[in-house]
Amino acid sequence: MATTIDIIPSKSFAHRALICAALADMHTDIRCDLPSRDIEATRACVGAILDGGNIMECGESGSTLRFLLPVMGALGRKGIFMTEGRLSDRPLTPLVQELETHGCSLSPQGETPITIEGQLTPGIFTLPGNISSQYITGLLMALPLLDGDSTIDVMGNLESAPYVAITTEVLRQFGILWITKMTRHGMSFEVPGNQRYEGPDTFVVEGDWSAAAFWLAAGALGRKPITVRGLNMNSMQGDIKILDVLRQFCVDVVEGDAEVTVYPSHLQGCEVDVSAIPDLAPVIALLGTAATGRTEIVNAARLRLKESDRLHSIAESLNALGMSVQEKSDSLAIKGSIRKGFRGGRVSSFGDHRIVMMEAIASLICRDKVIIDGKEDVAKSYPGFFEVMHQAGLDHNVE
Repeated sequence: MATTIDIIPSKSFAHRALICAALADMHTDIRCDLPSRDIEATRACVGAILDGGNIMECGESGSTLRFLLPVMGALGRKGIFMTEGRLSDRPLTPLVQELETHGCSLSPQGETPITIEGQLTPGIFTLPGNISSQYITGLLMALPLLDGDSTIDVMGNLESAPYVAITTEVLRQFGILWITKMTRHGMSFEVPGNQRYEGPDTFVVEGDWSAAAFWLAAGALGRKPITVRGLNMNSMQGDIKILDVLRQFCVDVVEGDAEVTVYPSHLQGCEVDVSAIPDLAPVIALLGTAATGRTEIVNAARLRLKESDRLHSIAESLNALGMSVQEKSDSLAIKGSIRKGFRGGRVSSFGDHRIVMMEAIASLICRDKVIIDGKEDVAKSYPGFFEVMHQAGLDHNVE
């Protein structure tokens, strides 16, 4: 009989819904049980906006910072963004340049806190598609508030496109209009100005596929099947692709109406392109270590710009447990071999919530205990992760 796990709400949907609700004239009840530190950061910031404040406590949440910088510019209010961890070091240049070109002034990059002043003006905003979709999301939420029409020109292929699809879906539910066009250089979003946010009475945040991926991997790697409940099987979340990835590894996957069951399987190595699903890379790497043959994770350079340099932290962590992962400039090469189990040992969190979850699930295929220094970093996205792991009977080999 399968072990059943109820999944947490989607961070991606929660960030966007909270901000849109704050910009609306009427109240929307955002239903988001078991929020994470990142979601609480956005909740605190929109609360400050509604109260007339200008101190934005972002914590380590890149979404909070990149979404709300343009919004504060559109509101014409000074914002003082407080950051923690590596957040102030993560790239902002393309967004900052566009905000400064359109009426805002920002503190010199690299300084903390990050401040923005001035009134954002409408016009043409040009952004690269290969750095962060969060820049586009921030502008898509801000530009409808301006007194003129605007266009976001995305140059080149839009990586992490599913995250922008989540943005447009939430905007649609709050009555915001835009037009998407394909262009010679990429794509564009035409956003009329003078719009008003009008949300539903209640917005229920759907389950998080990024978090679910770790439990589904546990079902494939462990000794008993695992069912994850509370999932939207038609979700716009890009990380629903974990189902395709698991099947690439020849994992036995059964889909239900709002749940997925994964059975212990004999995995086969494969190549996975993570350009659109970067957050799945830790899960995929772990699956690769237990697969027969070679697994390659490609188009992964953007992983170096996450809470940790994830190409490095994935390789370091898994190698420390006795696995074989080769770090390259924009990819990982993994030699799979489950044998009688990997040795286990002590590993670092690297200050990265997804690395902690990967290391914890790795304990299922290790002979000795996996001891995680800094496991509290998991609270960034999943505060109750280890409690759920204990309730599911999966924590016998992790400290």
